[in-house]
Amino acid sequence: MRRNKSKSSKSEKNKEWEMRQNWNDYTVYAMNRPSISFQRGVAAFLYELKDNKTVIMDRRWIPVKTEEQKANTKILEAVISAEILGHNEELYGYLIYRAADRPNVRIIDEKTVQLFYHYGRNYGN
Repeated sequence: MRRNKSKSSKSEKNKEWEMRQNWNDYTVYAMNRPSISFQRGVAAFLYELKDNKTVIMDRRWIPVKTEEQKANTKILEAVISAEILGHNEELYGYLIYRAADRPNVRIIDEKTVQLFYHYGRNYGN
């Protein structure tokens, strides 16, 4: 993940299945593909830790709250798993995203980071 005054690291393995198994430990958000895309599925998931830290995100992120939403919400292509790290390398959560996209995290203060997400348009997407 690109860095902007923060440290975030890509995982050695895809953590999407592990995150789905522990769904209730996080506040989960999904980002739909933009309307220009003809592909199905979502672009990314944010698994935010349930603690006193905050990940600021834009309005494109939609909460995933029910088992039905969880079951019907998937990324249908290659993904990257990344930790979202803030001040003193504290863990804020995980980002599971399309390999073609470019997320960026910026530290705002000791308890807040901001997530920027750029959808990388592929030919035919």
